[in-house]
Amino acid sequence: MKHKLNILAIALALSTSSAYAVSTCDTMPTKQQQNNCWSNVITDEYQQADEYVIAVEESKKVPAVVKAQVEAKRQEIAPAANHDCRKDSLGYPENACLINHIQRFKEFTYQKTSKYGVRDKRLD
Repeated sequence: MKHKLNILAIALALSTSSAYAVSTCDTMPTKQQQNNCWSNVITDEYQQADEYVIAVEESKKVPAVVKAQVEAKRQEIAPAANHDCRKDSLGYPENACLINHIQRFKEFTYQKTSKYGVRDKRLD
């Protein structure tokens, strides 16, 4: 039961952080400020995803096949977002949808690697 509550709390925190980013960036007074905000949020999300990959790669306990799955999933973020997300006026995936894809990668990585002792980086 405690494990399910932890998962629920993490899922709530993830959805709340995305919602916060959406409400914060979209309420900036100018389009340039909105774009800068989104750029920073997305850059941070990608950086966290890359740090998760590094943590997995550096782990001696994670099997090579799992490391390969994590790396492949990380490489799929942008193509999957390009395929699944509506496009903005410049033809890029909508920001919130792209962030959702990055967070799903983090969730996938957690599920695949937590049993090998890789620290949970979903909320970093």
